[in-house]
Amino acid sequence: MMVLKFRWVRKIWEGLSSRLDLLRHHTNWLRAIVGVMYFLLFAVLLSLGLFVSKLHLEVGEPSPQLITAPWSKDIEDTEKYSKDLEAAAKAIQPVYKPNDEYLAELTNDLGKAFNTLSTTAATTGGTTELVSKLKQTKPFTVLPDEVLASLLKDSPDVLSAVKQIGGDIILNDARNVNSGARTEVDVASLREKIVLDIHQSALQDDAKAFFKAFVEQEVTQPTLIIDEQTTEKLRAAARALVKRDVLYFKTNQKIIGPGEIVDEKVFHVLVEYGLINSLNTWKMAAGIALMVLIGMGIILAYLYQYKRDILRLTNRSVLIGLTMILVLAMGRGVISLNLGGPEYNALAGVLIPVAWATMTVAILVDVDVALLVSVVLAFFVAVLVDPTLSTSTGLQTGLVALFGGFVGVYSVSHLSQRSDLARAGLFVSAMNVLMVSGIALTTGMRLMVWVVGLILGIVNGVASSFLTVGALHWFESGFRITSSVRLLELSNPNRPLLKRLLMEAPGTYHHSILVGNLAEAAAEAVHADATLVRVGSMYHDIGKLKRPYFFIENQFTQDNPHDKIAPTLSSLIITSHVKDGLEMAKDNKLPQQIQDIIAQHHGDGLVSFFYHKALEENDEIPEEAFHYEGPKPQTKEAALVALADNVEAAVRSMKQPTPGRVEGFVRKIVKDKLNDGQLDQCDLTFQDLDRIAMAFVRVLTGIFHSRVEYPELPVTGNGMLSKKSLGETSQENDEGVPQDDQNPPVTDKS
Repeated sequence: MMVLKFRWVRKIWEGLSSRLDLLRHHTNWLRAIVGVMYFLLFAVLLSLGLFVSKLHLEVGEPSPQLITAPWSKDIEDTEKYSKDLEAAAKAIQPVYKPNDEYLAELTNDLGKAFNTLSTTAATTGGTTELVSKLKQTKPFTVLPDEVLASLLKDSPDVLSAVKQIGGDIILNDARNVNSGARTEVDVASLREKIVLDIHQSALQDDAKAFFKAFVEQEVTQPTLIIDEQTTEKLRAAARALVKRDVLYFKTNQKIIGPGEIVDEKVFHVLVEYGLINSLNTWKMAAGIALMVLIGMGIILAYLYQYKRDILRLTNRSVLIGLTMILVLAMGRGVISLNLGGPEYNALAGVLIPVAWATMTVAILVDVDVALLVSVVLAFFVAVLVDPTLSTSTGLQTGLVALFGGFVGVYSVSHLSQRSDLARAGLFVSAMNVLMVSGIALTTGMRLMVWVVGLILGIVNGVASSFLTVGALHWFESGFRITSSVRLLELSNPNRPLLKRLLMEAPGTYHHSILVGNLAEAAAEAVHADATLVRVGSMYHDIGKLKRPYFFIENQFTQDNPHDKIAPTLSSLIITSHVKDGLEMAKDNKLPQQIQDIIAQHHGDGLVSFFYHKALEENDEIPEEAFHYEGPKPQTKEAALVALADNVEAAVRSMKQPTPGRVEGFVRKIVKDKLNDGQLDQCDLTFQDLDRIAMAFVRVLTGIFHSRVEYPELPVTGNGMLSKKSLGETSQENDEGVPQDDQNPPVTDKS
């Protein structure tokens, strides 16, 4: 039964392995899967605090437990604020203005009435007949005959004056905001007011009777309307004076205790935090997911546009995402710490080691990419601390993370030794101290809280440095990336391989050191990785350790073992040092970049000396047997080591290495390598080749400089140099150095 289970598990594992192998050959699919996975992890980590356990509470019920704020948040009581706004608006009475349209109609009706009166008065006929005619028109229908007869006797000028006085009284009362009719109910009061004012006027009784009848028949609706524009301005001003009811909560601050009654305000706070109603929670989670998508998109777009070589290397992209995930995961744990109160808990985000991620990316991937990661990661940290971005806590933490990350990148951008990482931690701590102090001064932070923030900032910098040192080896091994720190460790002369090379093949060792000097100078000239070139040069010939005395630089006697064997065997021994070196590099777990330099530093070139020697014995011998296996140099660094290796060996064989001859010889070797196609697969330009040749000449001129020949000095009988030959003691040589018996003259004018 156990065997069957084991076979079943093995079959599943083999199936998964085959599918993983298939994915490895479909890089685009693999990148897409990794991208989706990182997107989900980012979104979950940033929105995890939103999805806290839900409570079943209603207003008026007691709380079953202590409920604290999951994160810092400013919560506005929107319902109360809306009610306050409505009350403030209602408190403002409407502003009224005259109903000009209706008043114009009244004025027109009054004018028609007086026109009718004037026309009738001018008509010939008896008074009775004219009165009867007037009674057919409003408002004359209700007036007594004697009043009408009296009005008919008035002259046109009198009627005009009467019309003016009565009309002014009517319009003044109707337009007045105090006496005018605002509603239907107010119309009766307005009529009474107009009639009273007319009665108190200087008009004759017949005119008063006319205006009384006119008002009672024609003034039938409100004469004032609401001035909407002015009223709304006043209400808006009243609303602006209403203060928002905002509740300020810090992380882990108490919302309600066990047994306390839930009122409307507490219920609103619980809803805002998503502790009761999950609708807002999902909306916020969707917003966070969108922000994550934007942040990842910015990084990918930058890599595609400016760092496409990094984007093609899946391990680099995965490393960038992994460091960001680890920082956010640690941040999730950090912000849950209880530091002793809401004010202190708000500073917990300062401990998030963003600088660790940025320093790691700068060392293992690229400095420019690390700067962009600092920006995106700082924004993610701000969202992590305050998912709703409703308080200044998230912004402040994000600023500390941003500038700490920048300083971390700058501190390791020119890493030359492991102690630089410790110094980087101090720089990050200093920047954190400055940022926390700036925030404390601008926000009026209490002194004790300020001090705690400074301590957290210092701890952040030191922890970032420790994490970088501790995790660097694992990242290098897991992602097969060689950092400058690893290369510096490999350049230590006490490394086993280098120590063996010095003891067993000293000529090869010193040759490798000179090759490193040449290649490093050339690398700096063409902006290649100078550290990789120098360390690669130190290890490029370790394969010669297997048979050191078959190589001329290690032959310290007159015997040459190649004189006793066939040229084909000599060629096989010479070319095998590449294969032997590659095996030794793998056994000693040297980085892949060093292994590539070892494998490529001869390309597929010809061992010309033994090939020509073999041709002297047999004209038909195949050339293929005298070629290195290759491959040709694939990178600038491998090509530089290959060129430096050939140049150093060739120039060393020159009898009179004057600067002019050295430069001509160097350029000839570079040209021969180019014509042989050994540089076809690396990205060196013709301008690079010229700079490389000049760098080689500069270094070689310093190595193979001319020296002044020492004269043969006479010796006294006791074997000591004579005073005369030495000259007077305590005199100075040409370089101003005092001379005596223990300080011989300086004759080396190097």
